[in-house]
Amino acid sequence: MEKFIKQGDNVLIVWTVPPTGDKMQTMVNLIKTKSSTGVVQLENAQRLKMGGYDSSSYDIVICGLFSAEEIYSNEIFAEIARVLKPQGKVYVKNKNAGSSTTSTLKLSGFINIVEAGLTESSTGDAASQILVGEKPHFEVGSSSKLSFAKKKTAQEENAKTVWNLSAMDMNDDDVELINDDDLLEEEDLVVPDATSLKGGCGTGETKPKKACKNCTCGLAEELETGKTPQPKAATSACGSCYLGDAFRCASCPYLGMPAFKPGEKISLSNRQLTADS
Repeated sequence: MEKFIKQGDNVLIVWTVPPTGDKMQTMVNLIKTKSSTGVVQLENAQRLKMGGYDSSSYDIVICGLFSAEEIYSNEIFAEIARVLKPQGKVYVKNKNAGSSTTSTLKLSGFINIVEAGLTESSTGDAASQILVGEKPHFEVGSSSKLSFAKKKTAQEENAKTVWNLSAMDMNDDDVELINDDDLLEEEDLVVPDATSLKGGCGTGETKPKKACKNCTCGLAEELETGKTPQPKAATSACGSCYLGDAFRCASCPYLGMPAFKPGEKISLSNRQLTADS
């Protein structure tokens, strides 16, 4: 695996089964030669969490360097992801370098998992397939604020600035405000005559007066008789209308009016003298 290491890489070698003889020292020396100025450390997989390694401190983590029979759990790969730098890589060589190990690496947070051929090294290892997993370019546990606000167009931004009138603008001597009275014409200031506000029934400049259909204002009677109709005299059927609403019947024209003295003349409008339909 020394072919994947470049000068200055910090390398962590994780193992579960120690090799026999001087095989461990030989492989470590090869990796140190490739790394040169980098740091190379070894750690047992079962003691990885207890090692107190700093997060994002290694460029490469190698698993299964001494034996292709080694198997690593999801917890071990998750810890490896923690100690790797962003975009750091883990190299795994074992007999399960297939779908099961790929799934475990994905569940541990690694991406871009591919198989890479490993030719026979100078230590006498036979060529075999290894898996390469990459840590994402962000830290484990990092967060980023998402904005779902709709981005405004340049036209909308300009419209907002056009209609924005701040307190500074109100106090600015350069801002010219329009006097409301200047918007009125001379005829707008003339108070209208009360007679001009009355609506005529069938009146017009060129047409004579004409009563509306079903006229109730008295114009039809006036045109027919030539006389202005007089208000109808109110008569009381019960003789108690003057006492107030408590003594008046439901159709009494005096309903809603205050009590009055007997014989007192009370003027009622045509509307009050007409029964509700």
